[in-house]
Amino acid sequence: MKTRRFPVIQPAESGRWGSAARELLSSLVDILSFPRPFEDAEIEREFLDDHGRRFAGFRRAAAILGFCVWTGYIWVEFTYASLSPAFRRVFPVEILLRSAGIVVIGTAVVLSFRRSFAREYTARRVMLSAIAAITVLILGMLFIAPGPYQFPYLVGLSLILSFQSGLLQLRAKSTFFLAASVVITILVLQVTLHFFDEQNFFFGVFFLLNLTVIGLGVNVHSERHVRERFAAEKALALSNTHLKEANAKLVAKRRALEIAQKEQLSKTNALIALKEQQREAANEANREKSDFLAAATHDLRQPMHALNLFLEAAEEALRKDDAAQSRELIAQVRKSSIIMGHLFDAVLDLSRLGSGHVSPDYRVFDLSPLVRGAIEQLKPLAAASGISLRLRCPSNVSIWVRSDPHWLDRIVVNLISNGLKYSDQRKASQSTVLVGIVRSANRVRIDVVDNGVGIAPQYWDAIFKPFFQIDNAERDRERGLGLGLSIVNAMVSMLDEHRIELNSLEGRGSRFSVEIPICHSQILASEPTLSEDSAAQLGGTAGLYVLLVEDDGLVRAATEALLTQWGVLVDSVKSITCIEELLDSVERYPDLIITDYRLPDGKTAHDVTETVRRKLGKSPPCLVITGEASSIGTTATCNQYALVKPVTPDLLRKRILEATAIGSPHLPARDYLT
Repeated sequence: MKTRRFPVIQPAESGRWGSAARELLSSLVDILSFPRPFEDAEIEREFLDDHGRRFAGFRRAAAILGFCVWTGYIWVEFTYASLSPAFRRVFPVEILLRSAGIVVIGTAVVLSFRRSFAREYTARRVMLSAIAAITVLILGMLFIAPGPYQFPYLVGLSLILSFQSGLLQLRAKSTFFLAASVVITILVLQVTLHFFDEQNFFFGVFFLLNLTVIGLGVNVHSERHVRERFAAEKALALSNTHLKEANAKLVAKRRALEIAQKEQLSKTNALIALKEQQREAANEANREKSDFLAAATHDLRQPMHALNLFLEAAEEALRKDDAAQSRELIAQVRKSSIIMGHLFDAVLDLSRLGSGHVSPDYRVFDLSPLVRGAIEQLKPLAAASGISLRLRCPSNVSIWVRSDPHWLDRIVVNLISNGLKYSDQRKASQSTVLVGIVRSANRVRIDVVDNGVGIAPQYWDAIFKPFFQIDNAERDRERGLGLGLSIVNAMVSMLDEHRIELNSLEGRGSRFSVEIPICHSQILASEPTLSEDSAAQLGGTAGLYVLLVEDDGLVRAATEALLTQWGVLVDSVKSITCIEELLDSVERYPDLIITDYRLPDGKTAHDVTETVRRKLGKSPPCLVITGEASSIGTTATCNQYALVKPVTPDLLRKRILEATAIGSPHLPARDYLT
């Protein structure tokens, strides 16, 4: 039995047709789908503004073209009227409707030249209104035209709908609704009035629908393309903005880098200049040191040479038994020895001051006795030279200053000696050196004024250099060594907040002024320190009652143990709070307070003395022992009894004796509370 093979239906074939149909339907749906507006309302508004501006000219040209086409159809209607008696009967009405259309399109053309036509809303309203009016006029012409002549008007209506879809760049949704309204109106009129013959009606409607769909597709595609173009331009503009911002940042960074490079170059140049200055300063210091050594060597050689010659001459005189000549030569030897000793001392002082191996020993003292002592020391020299030495300062007023009393005394003595040395011999008995103390709010000034030979301005800096003397080119040692002002300048430069000034007029005299800071606040009543011998005569420390305040337990225990071995009664505490508790139970006023400067909770030695004064009604002497040297120089200024750790037992004992001896007239050593 033969098996019959039936032909197999190829599913691919039907699949291709179905796929093509689906693609066609999908394409048709895509073509006739209205473009969606932008989700962001602000971007949509920007798009419409851009759309109106971009196509304003294009729409204006389309309106003018439409006006020409509409007007040109008058010739067609004249032709129809000449050929057909039936059309000739409706010709006046047709011309009237045609003229109305000319007015409508002409109005649209005129409005298109206005500035507001660039706005999308205005342009759409003008164009749609004109098209709607023209459509109504075409429908009227279509309604009254004889049967054979209805088709051209139907074709014209189709052209108008196509025209509005393509040339006027209207939005797809608006043109669709207008076209749909026209088609529906024609269908309703045909169903109700039957004014079309069937052949022309079906052919004309088919033609109208095709052109409407094609126009709608063109309109949709055009709007979609315009929207995509706007989005791309928007994205491009945003990218350009970001690019400009990035470029601006890069430019700013480049400028900042250039500025930084310039600053770095400036710093480098400044560093190079500073190093050059330091090198020059070092070279200058070396030259000054070499000059100083050369001058010192020269000046030391002179008296040494003279000393050797005088000794040799004295020995020759002794061999000749010339006693008078020998005594005279030995006197010259002594004079040379004294000059050489003074020169050695001055050179040593300058060397020590310049090396930084010495530092001022700051004390608080009354300035007036120091200045009076210097004047008393030099009065015999002034009297021998016939010079009047006078003092002018406030009487019975203590001027407390913080300085090194030994250095300051030497500064004042050197300045007064300089004024006596350079007195004007031509003025004889009128030569005067005036020493004055002038006080201001925060500083006190010591003035040494003479009416001597004066100093020319070009020498004001040079006189403070070693071995410089203006009118002693031959280096006569009897007229001084030329080191006094150098020592003064070196000492003043090392003293905190001290300053020296010079004012001079050649032939009239000079004024040297030393400014010193005044002390306003004191922890202790300041008195002159005692000498070693005086301290030894004060007696022992046994029986003294001391209040010890120290926050460091180890230091507090060591200090208490040492004081106890010296026979001192000690109460030790670690803070202000403990002091207040202790003072509530003491039966005797402390003879002395020994305290660290900086205590817990931000308290200081000032708070200690204030607490004791508030609790007991009196403030005993206070000795501050601190590990901060700055506390002595700044915070605890004007406190004579202040020591910097570490402190030797001998120095501590000396300061205790000084403080209790000076404080005893004010606070009895055995003053008990009642």
